[in-house]
Amino acid sequence: MNLETQQCIAENLKYLRNFYGYTQDQVADFLHISRSSYVVLELGRKIPRADLLIGLSQIYHVRIDVLLETDKQKFIHEVTFMQSNDGAVIELMDLYYKLSPFAQGCLYERAEMLLDMERREKKKKDENTEKP
Repeated sequence: MNLETQQCIAENLKYLRNFYGYTQDQVADFLHISRSSYVVLELGRKIPRADLLIGLSQIYHVRIDVLLETDKQKFIHEVTFMQSNDGAVIELMDLYYKLSPFAQGCLYERAEMLLDMERREKKKKDENTEKP
């Protein structure tokens, strides 16, 4: 991993910690590491291990790929999207990402079918209310 990517991850960690109003001590405690070990991650001197990435994703309720995002605008969009949705949407997204690619495709097709059915029902209802 190049230094620029490592620095982006560090900035993401700091942004999320400040966004949630946590102290470095609080995050370190949750991760079961020392504050100095966490500071090294937030300064970009070390790349977080897999177990720490999992813990960080749990603390901040984001996917691991969001923590590793190098595009700042995309990162902020993902963070604000996750925060603007309730727990049900987050749970649904977690379930979706646990599915196989085939199952994800099937779910997507079914969702499109349901949306199409709802649009037709709404159109039919609108047409009936417009008639005298």
